Amino acid sequence: LKLGHFCYADGVDVLLMIVGLVAAAANGTGMPLMIIVFGEMTNSFVLINTSSCLPNPGVDIEGEMTKFAYYFVAIGFAVFILSMIQVWTFLVAAARQTARIRKMFFFAVLHQEMAWFDTTQIGTLNTRLTDDINTIREGIGDKISIFLQFFSTFVSGLIIGFIYGWKLALVVTSVSPLLAASTAIWSTLLASLTAKELSAYAKAGAVAEEILTSIRTVVAFNGQQKALEKYDANLETAKRVGMKKSITTNTCLGLSQFFIFGSYALAFWYGTKLTAEDPHYDISCVLIVFFSVLIGAFSLGQAAPNLETVASARGAAYEVYKIINKKRLIDSSSKEGYKPDKLVGEIEFRNIHFSYPSRPDVKILKGLNLKVQTGKTIALVGASGCGKSTTVQLLQRFYDPDQGEVSVCKNIVKT
Repeated sequence: LKLGHFCYADGVDVLLMIVGLVAAAANGTGMPLMIIVFGEMTNSFVLINTSSCLPNPGVDIEGEMTKFAYYFVAIGFAVFILSMIQVWTFLVAAARQTARIRKMFFFAVLHQEMAWFDTTQIGTLNTRLTDDINTIREGIGDKISIFLQFFSTFVSGLIIGFIYGWKLALVVTSVSPLLAASTAIWSTLLASLTAKELSAYAKAGAVAEEILTSIRTVVAFNGQQKALEKYDANLETAKRVGMKKSITTNTCLGLSQFFIFGSYALAFWYGTKLTAEDPHYDISCVLIVFFSVLIGAFSLGQAAPNLETVASARGAAYEVYKIINKKRLIDSSSKEGYKPDKLVGEIEFRNIHFSYPSRPDVKILKGLNLKVQTGKTIALVGASGCGKSTTVQLLQRFYDPDQGEVSVCKNIVKT
């Protein structure tokens, strides 16, 4: 997200997000650190005399395992605390910001000029107020911290892998792009096809709701069969999308598993070769390098769907913020201008020309001149569409005339 997407965040929100980002980056190092402990623990088992299944003299295997158990508990507890912090801070900051955005959006809609409502579909405003702002909340919420967590795991995994054995790390890294790409493609396709499937079922549900709401009319005109066909057509679309989702996602999953087991074979073959030829490599080094790089690659693939959520939030924010920041020609919330307590005088329309913004080619008023004296009552009479209600709306300043002037009063009395 650009900085502008956080323009409704206050100092508390910024502080919460900074704390959440630090916690997410620290949380991402938990899995690579656990791999180091796991590799060292595995190396301790190698010290056991394999012929008698007893530890070599001078090796306290029980003490060693107790020490590693403490390490695992410490890492688990740290990850638990950091996960809570990163999710809580971003969710609280997102909730505070979206509440502020919702309030300002509703305020902006209520104070738009009437001409704007004539050219804007009212149904879309409700969607903006609910669905789009919820999308913004997801995009500025814990998805950002989760992305940073996975990216931190990727970076720390690569660093640990190259520190412990750069030769094996290079070999495993050569397979990592395939693993990351397959995981990212699988996650993206799954999210996209799931959205299409839900949209198709939503259309079917809307048809069912419309039919059941008007069931008397449907039965009166013997439209049951037509209603069934309309509902079945939407279900057929959902079925096709569901089948496509199953085939695509399971194919991607199979490719991912193929790459995983292929990387297992390559890493253990080359790791065994290095163990035999290079005294620097042992079983712990091979396991640490292999799993660190592999988990880092997986994490990079898992981070991709979170960016998709952020991208969706950017699209939703563009439309919402455009309405909030829209300049209003007639702003009822404006504090400018003189506001008298009492009006005494005449109402006069001078050479008024007007057409509605939704129908600019249809002239409603053509040179209207009208004067209403103080205390007098008049009636506007005419055929439908001649401009009776339009004249009153111009007086209320729901609209401004295209040409001419509306004078509300001549004498202003201050009480």
